[in-house]
Amino acid sequence: MSLSPVHAQEASTEVRVAVKGVKVQAQNTPQFNVQNVVDKRWKPKVWLEIDVDFEAKKAPKEDDKSPVIESLEFRYFIGLNKTSADGKNVVLTANITYNNVVEKEEQHALAFVAPSALTRVLEKTNFSTADVKAVGVEIYRGGAVAGFYSSMGNTRWWAEIEKFSVVSDVVLAKPKTPFATLWGDYDLEAAE
Repeated sequence: MSLSPVHAQEASTEVRVAVKGVKVQAQNTPQFNVQNVVDKRWKPKVWLEIDVDFEAKKAPKEDDKSPVIESLEFRYFIGLNKTSADGKNVVLTANITYNNVVEKEEQHALAFVAPSALTRVLEKTNFSTADVKAVGVEIYRGGAVAGFYSSMGNTRWWAEIEKFSVVSDVVLAKPKTPFATLWGDYDLEAAE
């Protein structure tokens, strides 16, 4: 998986993305009441949720009248208040593609980290949002940078990724979580 920094990439000429904000939230595992199955008693655990609020705009093209951008790739970088055995700060990473992005509308891209992954990485069972030190998101269209967000201003703190202890692919798209059926049209459809 390539995690090259955004400044080394070419800017997209077809799409621009303006990130309005990113919410880092603790989200309990949802509980559903379903008939005709034996109920299991369990205690909901806490997931990390990343909610990217953004708006995308396509460059005008004579032959493209559609308001839909086929897909955007989001590269997530989540810095934790945790250091590895070799003294490096831990960063969670993943690439998630979202489909059918309507331009000039407020959109939301959701990503999650499972309680078991948080327990493994943080080496504790009581996750809270205070365990997240920084968040970065790079947004790509066709391999070119369409936008980015950093919780530390314009600083791309993840640019020298080799200075971190990287844990890849623990950041999940919503369809791979118990939240898959929730919130209707609030967020974008993630590619499988």
